[in-house]
Amino acid sequence: MDRAGSYIRLLALFTAVLALALAAFNFIVDPYGNFDVPRIAGVNELALGFNHRPLLGKSLAVSRIRPASIILGNSRAESAYDAGHWGFAEPAYNLGTGGAGLGQVRRYFLEALATGRVRQVLLATDLTMFEPLPDAQQRIPDPVMLTDESGRLAGGGRKWRRLAFILLSGTTSSDSWWSLRHQRDPVAIYLRSGVREESYDEAQVERQGGHRSASLDTESVFLATSLRDVTSPVFHESYETIFAQFREIVAVSAQHGIRLDIVINPIHARHSYVYAAAGLWPVYEKWKSDLWVVAAQSPRPVALWDFSGVSECTAEPMPAQGDAATKMRWYRESGHFRPRLGKLVLDRVFGRGSEHPCPGLGRRLEAATLVGTLAGQRAALKRWVATHPIDVAEIDALARRYGRGPSSALFGLGEGQQVARNPLE
Repeated sequence: MDRAGSYIRLLALFTAVLALALAAFNFIVDPYGNFDVPRIAGVNELALGFNHRPLLGKSLAVSRIRPASIILGNSRAESAYDAGHWGFAEPAYNLGTGGAGLGQVRRYFLEALATGRVRQVLLATDLTMFEPLPDAQQRIPDPVMLTDESGRLAGGGRKWRRLAFILLSGTTSSDSWWSLRHQRDPVAIYLRSGVREESYDEAQVERQGGHRSASLDTESVFLATSLRDVTSPVFHESYETIFAQFREIVAVSAQHGIRLDIVINPIHARHSYVYAAAGLWPVYEKWKSDLWVVAAQSPRPVALWDFSGVSECTAEPMPAQGDAATKMRWYRESGHFRPRLGKLVLDRVFGRGSEHPCPGLGRRLEAATLVGTLAGQRAALKRWVATHPIDVAEIDALARRYGRGPSSALFGLGEGQQVARNPLE
């Protein structure tokens, strides 16, 4: 009996020592940058756990930083909008994450709101964020979220469960080991502000063979997978459900006196034509009008800016196929713009930017400008189509490959047809 008791005590001691060693390892390596530990080059200088689990890392950062300003959106927001821009109240944090849908954006908005300091929000949007996503793509790390689905604080026990998760879980241990091994490797780096630094993505463009090849890859993925059945009742039902989440973000912001700026991202002209080639232009315009209706009905002023139209910078010439040496100034590929263009967007939103060096970049959508802006965007894209036959031919070929379109009746609307009307009239 004594021998059995000794064995149990020895086993318990061994388990405790092992748990302590594991916790110390995860604490020191700190793959999500969550602890205030000394930074050692080659050990924990870079929080590379974000490469595997940016949602987890950013959920931890929100409660640690308690930001006054947050940036919400998908990978375009994550890599192009600097939380250190002068227009944001400090501290600011970029909560954009690759592939984020509106449900995910809403969840992280409520998590940040629960910290009690948020007073400014930039919501950077794209049509694809309003598409229903499979549950697997949401990947919201509930074990470390301090709020429940409704945004209420889940109780003090959640904090201890979260601490145990990031010190003792196999998930964290795996990320710690990976982060430790890749401190000196060319992997993606997430800055302390939540921004994904662009050097790794630039290198990826080079590996793909240059800007045009990378653009074709992005466009292929979109045409193969995104917004494929927008006429079905299932899509319309899902769209209304997702739009209710958008209305909630607007309404909650107004209730809390938060400044909310909504930005439609400055996609490249090629990507605008992808919408047309896929037969999505009427849906695209309706989506913009729906955004405007919600913004216009808010009891607190909400600015809705549209930077997606064809302009001098968004129509930046694409290098030839096989040219991996020429570097674009404003874009990595047609789906993602660079931080220098993101800065011009923020300058415009916060009131300090002029149209130079990007004439025609962005317009605020209001009752007096909505219809004219949408009509002008379609006309500008038609002019771009007429002068870019190589780009158009490439995208048309992709659309046919993936059974999209047709694009012959450009944008799905006849000449002279009303593109939109004031939805509140």
